[in-house]
Amino acid sequence: MTATADLSSRYGGRPSHVSPPPSGRRRMSRPAIIATVVGLAAASGVAAWYGLAPNPTPDGTKDVGYEIVDSTLTRATFSVQPDDSRDIVCAVRAVNAHDAVVGFTEIDIPADPAADSSTPQVVTTDIATTQLAASGHHESCWYADDPQI
Repeated sequence: MTATADLSSRYGGRPSHVSPPPSGRRRMSRPAIIATVVGLAAASGVAAWYGLAPNPTPDGTKDVGYEIVDSTLTRATFSVQPDDSRDIVCAVRAVNAHDAVVGFTEIDIPADPAADSSTPQVVTTDIATTQLAASGHHESCWYADDPQI
């Protein structure tokens, strides 16, 4: 008897025609693989759509300062990056010490074909108030051709 045959008989070797025991991992079925690939493709398409879509709001809007003139008027100053082809509308508000809105206005900033992306436009606007304000600032800005709902 050979050493190989002796080890097989002693420790219970398996015949060569039997498939190996399962490893505990199951293979995905063909429909599951197709569904996974389609799902990943759809998710990639949605991500690309949002990533390549134009920005719905102007970049670089920042509050610069405010002046409380009296109980009926507040002056707010902010900067906005002008667009070369689209008008911008900004909502500006004045709030009291309790953060309640006491004045509101919208200001139009026309498109500027000579706009430089490194130079923001500084805008100052007067806000009529119903009582003494504690501050004034821009609330939001959007492109005029993209109406707010």
